[in-house]
Amino acid sequence: MLKYEYGFIGTGNMGGALASALNSPTRDLFQVALSNRTKEKAENLAQTLNKGSDKFVVTTNEDIAKNAHFILLGVKPQMYADVINNIKGILNNREDKPILVSMAAGITMESVANMVGVPKISIIRIMPNTPLSIGQGVILACHNELVSKEDMECFIAHFSSAGKIHEMDESLIDAGSVISGCGPAYAYMFIEAMAKAGENLGLSNELATLLAKETVRGAATLSEQSEKSLEELRINVCSPGGSTIEGVKSFTNSDLSGVVEKALKAAFDRTLELGGKK
Repeated sequence: MLKYEYGFIGTGNMGGALASALNSPTRDLFQVALSNRTKEKAENLAQTLNKGSDKFVVTTNEDIAKNAHFILLGVKPQMYADVINNIKGILNNREDKPILVSMAAGITMESVANMVGVPKISIIRIMPNTPLSIGQGVILACHNELVSKEDMECFIAHFSSAGKIHEMDESLIDAGSVISGCGPAYAYMFIEAMAKAGENLGLSNELATLLAKETVRGAATLSEQSEKSLEELRINVCSPGGSTIEGVKSFTNSDLSGVVEKALKAAFDRTLELGGKK
């Protein structure tokens, strides 16, 4: 019998946030293994999550490779080959069928299977974003044909508390991830820019930042809950001859759409480079 339902190889920001999503005191009575190149980081995470329990266990990559059902690879794309090379012997010798969960930008399920050296290995590929740490994340997901329906449903159920999970064809993952995965950074830049502009108009930095955060959050929530299109919602804010329309005109004259498209294309190209596709 396997010791761990989930094993995390890499407990950085994303791995740690995903592990936190499994921290339910009322259900999910399985154990979760944590391993990190810097052991202290995994130990700190386990201490934070356990709070008197022993659900989260700090161990090694090798132990996880041997004894976890779902093995989540939370390391940088550039480290994938080395990390997998060190555990592929263990994976290949397992009589059961472990499920590798990849979350590296640009690296396909086929590439992961090739690194392991076994074409027939169960793989789930996800691209999460950082707001999952507060249950407001977006996780893009796909899987190969070797992952059973039951295992995929189990995986989705366990991580549903992290936010929205969107299953899609792998061919769309890279494009989707530059919106959902990279997008929070761009949203923070816009909030910061609005706050700075407000400060230049005489507001305190604290007040301008608060107003920018609350406004962006409210606008995003309204756009989710309203049946109106984004264009209609924008027009509703813009009174003819009023203040808002002048700002909209300035954005249009500065080619905001072009600037955003260029930024996402740059992120997309880098994603392809990380996966060796460009």
